[in-house]
Amino acid sequence: MAKHFLRLIFFISASLLLAQEVSQERLVRFALWAQQDAYPGYFDGDATDEEQAKNKSDADDSINSVPIRKIKELAPYIVQGMVYGWKFDYTPSDKARKVPEFFDVTEVTPMPSQDLARISFAKPWYQEEKLWAWVEYARTPEQIYIFKSWHAILYPRIKGVGYARLSEGFDGIRKACEEALKNAVREYERTRIKTKPKQIEGTALIIKPPQIGIDAGRYKVTLDFFMQSDRIIEYKTF
Repeated sequence: MAKHFLRLIFFISASLLLAQEVSQERLVRFALWAQQDAYPGYFDGDATDEEQAKNKSDADDSINSVPIRKIKELAPYIVQGMVYGWKFDYTPSDKARKVPEFFDVTEVTPMPSQDLARISFAKPWYQEEKLWAWVEYARTPEQIYIFKSWHAILYPRIKGVGYARLSEGFDGIRKACEEALKNAVREYERTRIKTKPKQIEGTALIIKPPQIGIDAGRYKVTLDFFMQSDRIIEYKTF
């Protein structure tokens, strides 16, 4: 009886996990939040005169105008990473060779304006002085094929966490996303490559809704990826 109960629990847990995975196949869906009060640097500090004017104009219209605009600015970046993925170019730091660390992220395939226009924001709610909304994007048949292709091949699954200063506003979340990818790539390649490589190039697809929060006064972003290593260049001599 106990064994049957444990098998049932395992089956239910596995089914729920599978349902979460499959749910992203046709509809990209994840939650984004923005604080309702003024963001650090939006009205002064790092913001340009033009940005300050725009933010103040938004703030005069509605208490939610700035959060809504920032959510809409960030959403396409993450949708891009879940639909087509990001390409990365990583040069690990090497003190002995005096090589600084370099990491660059670019879009695999820029999404056309008509696709970006189909990103929707549903069921907003308020929680702990934050405005939340579901970001939704229905994949095209071609994009569903891309999604299935990534899942059909046994690409390694990697996971990383990135941080950024709150004072950087929503640009900080983008930086934290890039750092999450860099850390995921670095930790995975460390298990495979004994000698530190000169350069790693590859492609990564976000496979789960991002987890975005605040930890110790910083943005914290956790991302899960499928990763394809396109090219690894090793040092020929020291």
